[in-house]
Amino acid sequence: MRALLLLLVFLTGCATQQPVAVQRMPQADVPFAFSGRIALKQGSSRDGSGIRWTHGDTDEILLLGPLGYTAARIYRDSHGATLEDAYGKKYSAPDAESLMEKAVGWSLPLEGLSYWIKATPAPQGESAIERNAEGQINRILQQGWELRYGRFNSKQANALPLQMLMLRNGVEVTVLIDEWQAP
Repeated sequence: MRALLLLLVFLTGCATQQPVAVQRMPQADVPFAFSGRIALKQGSSRDGSGIRWTHGDTDEILLLGPLGYTAARIYRDSHGATLEDAYGKKYSAPDAESLMEKAVGWSLPLEGLSYWIKATPAPQGESAIERNAEGQINRILQQGWELRYGRFNSKQANALPLQMLMLRNGVEVTVLIDEWQAP
């Protein structure tokens, strides 16, 4: 269940300028897949897991144990969302946010994560963004979350992030992306 908490809160760069409030249209919700690692810090509690996320018309998020076994599988499609843990226990709900609330008692903006993981503001609500010298987004403030981006896979302005830190109410979630793949 701890590995599940890692996914729930999703990653480190330092901001040097004040963010600029913008209402910008995000990129289309394009398919993606990545493999990496995720770490959660909340108070004195710390945990980590491998992660594999495939996003398209459906989402499949695998949280992986140290030897590569699947500790939890989250699946979302147009009919709802399900979570199955390593022991075969299943949870289901009409959407991913309700599923997380039901499974672990937290309501998190999982829909926004499919944008944030690509260093793009989500279409829901206003955002404030900050860019680095290469024009890449290195900080987003949205929906009560602060998202910081450390490294990218190239120097281009539209490069994909390799490191993301999510901060909110004493919760820190770090995602390190080892490889982006086409789904």
